Amino acid sequence: MPTVMVRYPGRACLLGEHCDWAGGSSLTVPLPMGIEIRGEEARTDIVVHSELDGELLEGRWPIEGKSPNHGPLRFVGAAITVLKASGVTLVPTELWVQSDLPEGRGFSSSAAFTLGVLDALSRIAEHPLDAERLVEMAYQVEHEQLGIACGRLDPAACAAGQPLFLRWTPQENGRIAMTPQRIQPLGTLHLVVGAFDRPRNTQKILETLNTHLKGPVQDSDGDAVREAVATFAENAEQGAYAMQNGDLAGLGMAMNTTQQAYEDHLSRRFSSTRAPRLIHTCRDLRKEGALGAKFSGAGGDGSVVALFDNENIARSAAIRLEESDMFSWYVPVEAP
Repeated sequence: MPTVMVRYPGRACLLGEHCDWAGGSSLTVPLPMGIEIRGEEARTDIVVHSELDGELLEGRWPIEGKSPNHGPLRFVGAAITVLKASGVTLVPTELWVQSDLPEGRGFSSSAAFTLGVLDALSRIAEHPLDAERLVEMAYQVEHEQLGIACGRLDPAACAAGQPLFLRWTPQENGRIAMTPQRIQPLGTLHLVVGAFDRPRNTQKILETLNTHLKGPVQDSDGDAVREAVATFAENAEQGAYAMQNGDLAGLGMAMNTTQQAYEDHLSRRFSSTRAPRLIHTCRDLRKEGALGAKFSGAGGDGSVVALFDNENIARSAAIRLEESDMFSWYVPVEAP
């Protein structure tokens, strides 16, 4: 079996965070940063050598028997379990993982990593899987095997590799049906994404919002979460229309409205979603010419995404974020 190389980019959620598990719509764009995995057959077991977020990690999992899914490489063990349950006969494999995608900042590093592991292992086993199947299996790894209160947005966006509009429809059985649509921007989007120096607690944010979303009507916390998610979904619809029609001002307005809803309904109410640095950064970016600036990902002081109508201004804003001890990237997005 020849060497297999797979790569999955991270993603920025322009609009519609949390709608993948609560219902509504989302709008995502790919990032230049991603995770690359090289795989080849080995003598025994599945062995992983990884460089994730600057940390060197190694692990070994048996082909037969139960695969442990704990520790920083827990996604590997969970991916092995899901592949075997899906009828993929795995073979001994050695994987080398490299990443320039920051972990825990809202750029879907876990989804990109999980997709890469599933894809590489299945290809080495000569049982390649299509993108739809990989997305569903990546969701099973995170949600069902590892108990992460997430939806399918992250793996779907990372697998698409281009702007993606998604509708999320709650079903009677409690599942959320996903309808993805690849979209093409009319003109170039000059985006800047930034990550704060410390990861926020994604799991805690998701647990908080899940709990209160299911709260009774007229419960103030539950109503606040439901109002926020409804605003996120509505603006994702408006933002997708604006993107396809070259209306940068309309897209920026949808981003700003979403950020205001986050501040009004979530950041001021729940400790897990407080984001003082994010709020300050969004306001500074607008003063510097951003048409829109908002949180990206789960929320908190994790990551920010801003839209500009000029490359030079966007690049200057990215430099200023770096000067304020953030990680930042200029991300042009255009029709493929």
